[in-house]
Amino acid sequence: MEDPLPDIQQTKPSIEIPIRQVGVENLQVPFKLESKYGGVHEMVAKVSIRTDLKSDVKGISMSRLLLTLKPYLNTPLKSRLIKTILLDLKKNLNSKESFIKFEFDLPVDKRSPLSDHSFPIFYKCRFEGQLYETRDVFESGDLDFPIINKFKFFEGMTIQYASYCPCSAELCYTLTPGGFPHNQRSFANILVEVDMEKEYYVWLEDIIEATELRIKTLPYPIIKRADEREIARIASENPLFVEDAVREISTALNNIKGIKDWIVKCIHEESIHTSEAISVNWKGIPHGLNGSRFI
Repeated sequence: MEDPLPDIQQTKPSIEIPIRQVGVENLQVPFKLESKYGGVHEMVAKVSIRTDLKSDVKGISMSRLLLTLKPYLNTPLKSRLIKTILLDLKKNLNSKESFIKFEFDLPVDKRSPLSDHSFPIFYKCRFEGQLYETRDVFESGDLDFPIINKFKFFEGMTIQYASYCPCSAELCYTLTPGGFPHNQRSFANILVEVDMEKEYYVWLEDIIEATELRIKTLPYPIIKRADEREIARIASENPLFVEDAVREISTALNNIKGIKDWIVKCIHEESIHTSEAISVNWKGIPHGLNGSRFI
């Protein structure tokens, strides 16, 4: 039986201009994620799905986005699965480009430095996948090369740490003995592009661990008196400007196999200033990640 309802989305728009991205966001979905330490997390993510739209088409089918994603909800989320979803989106919506982002809270057990108390903390993380058409054109500029699908995969997270101000520490140690240096709650926002041509698997936990090993001054969910003294000792031996933090994290990211590109933004929420101190750094490869990611 023929559907009597007209498909307005497939009519011609009044202004025939292509749209770079159109879709849905803040879509909550259940999904599974394998842990580096064993087992599988059953989680909920906020998802954003977007595709491009041709100039002569009025709109996309929003339901088709969800129907494309639906068969994969009970499968552990990995880069290959995200690529498969994007290829399906390209086919089902007749698009040239597609994008998907999963935002979720990753639980990691955190052990107190001395008292041996363990308790989970949650890191805000995300996976991003991007699929687009390109020609494998070399320096000759020959346009006879076939169009291929290019896939990019990104992992991101926010890591909290403490920054013990070096200026304040110096003043207290030399000018006002017995004073108390100020400490700041601080955050590192990290995004990496995984090298899909290499066989290295980059765990979210790998990036978190490498970053925290370099920073050292970390928060803990459970702290006893002995832990508090140890945390104070570590802080006093590792004063940290925002510039120091971003350099430490840059070094950590450069040493992780399987990362093709990266960008990091450090934010120190100043306790004696009305502004926040920030520092942004990126690897600097041609046509790679840059500061526009954090505008």
